[in-house]
Amino acid sequence: MPIEREIELTGQIGTVVKWQAYGLNEIELDIPPTVYPPREDTRLLDQTLAELKGTTGKSLLEIGCGCGAVSIAASLRGWKVSACDVNPLAIAATRGNAAKLGIEWGPEVREGGPGDIGNWEPQQGVDVIAWNLPYLELDSGQSLGPMEDSSLIGHDESKQLLDAISANSTLLNPGGVVLMLHSSNQIGHELSRIWRRAGWATRNVSNTILGDECLTVVACWRPFENAKMIRLESCQSTNNQVLNLDDANQGTLVSTEKQVSGRGYAGREWYNSPDGFMGSWLLSKKSIDRGPENIQLASTVAVLDTLSAFMNHGLPSHSWIHGSALENYGVRVKWPNDVWLRTSEKIGKLCGILVEGRTQGDDVQIILGIGLNKTTIPELAESIGWDELFSESTEDLIPVIHASVASLLEVHAMIDDYDVGCVMSSIFTSMRMTLSEGFPLSYGLDDLGGLQTHEGVVRTTGEIQWKWT
Repeated sequence: MPIEREIELTGQIGTVVKWQAYGLNEIELDIPPTVYPPREDTRLLDQTLAELKGTTGKSLLEIGCGCGAVSIAASLRGWKVSACDVNPLAIAATRGNAAKLGIEWGPEVREGGPGDIGNWEPQQGVDVIAWNLPYLELDSGQSLGPMEDSSLIGHDESKQLLDAISANSTLLNPGGVVLMLHSSNQIGHELSRIWRRAGWATRNVSNTILGDECLTVVACWRPFENAKMIRLESCQSTNNQVLNLDDANQGTLVSTEKQVSGRGYAGREWYNSPDGFMGSWLLSKKSIDRGPENIQLASTVAVLDTLSAFMNHGLPSHSWIHGSALENYGVRVKWPNDVWLRTSEKIGKLCGILVEGRTQGDDVQIILGIGLNKTTIPELAESIGWDELFSESTEDLIPVIHASVASLLEVHAMIDDYDVGCVMSSIFTSMRMTLSEGFPLSYGLDDLGGLQTHEGVVRTTGEIQWKWT
């Protein structure tokens, strides 16, 4: 039946549509049968590309180019474009539609795609890879041909691209970004977790609502590419180690197996989990523009993302709804910078976060320190480790938490900074059980991240003595 369906469709007459790319004049596109026409998702991906920062002279590979709408628009904006599609009629349409506008691509439009044997990869690396991933559901009783089926929802397309980039490290240039458009279904939620577990930073960059469906473009990139990751057997304080580095770049990470004089919030001593994670990052001085409280909240979401990635749940930074999943396992966010874990036997501190700054003349350094326990700390009765949730080692955790910090806090040359409102929503969702289980009575956060209590808004932990009830 699928082959007969394909033959039936390919024998039909194609259509001609008028389409206007973001900020460009309207163009006319020929759409052969079985080729995906430009729709709202096409507009979203095109606008996302158009609004990327610093793209002058950049190169693009569009996977699943369809009729060529996005690739043609990018070429008209000055991008150097390559494109591919598993549907040979799409390749013909892309070349033909480009030629009508005086764009001659020739071999830069190839048949094939990730997971396909075809020679779909461009000869030179690109700065951006864009893919409108298959997400359409098959109607009950409907039967499609192989080419038509390529537009339907898949299960491992993004993983195939991840594997392709891993196999060919020159496919994506240094500083490059992968943009993937997905839907608000289970496979869409898995995408960011799969890439994060592989050590890639991920961030939502745009979205649109279509009925009861949300289409989102997520950016993936190699975290803090120009930074070093330094692992020490022991040190006095990872924060001090980072502060004393010469010529350190944004995202430089110093972690250690043993911290002799670690510092916690308000000058408290930072105790070590024997085999946990203790590390500090140098952040961009631009990160302070949003205030230290936002760095703390974003860092907390980065920790929640890391836990979620290892527990095979959606990432809270990509959708606030995922925060509640962790609550079911006893994860609690204690305002403003602690993550606790509640089990049937005890409640203990799982993670502490400390943001520090140092100013010398015009030089500003922002340091983020995170301590995450793997096991209970013998000196602290109220402590607990991630081994209550998952079994991975510190070595497994480091690339994922590094990518999670970058996902929230890296200042990237092409991607807009994280959305403060989304971070606040994720934090609030992850605090709902905390608010009902803690004292003093609290009911939420204000726009600046302050804790709203019945006594007024609290700005620092020194104003309250939090207790678990």
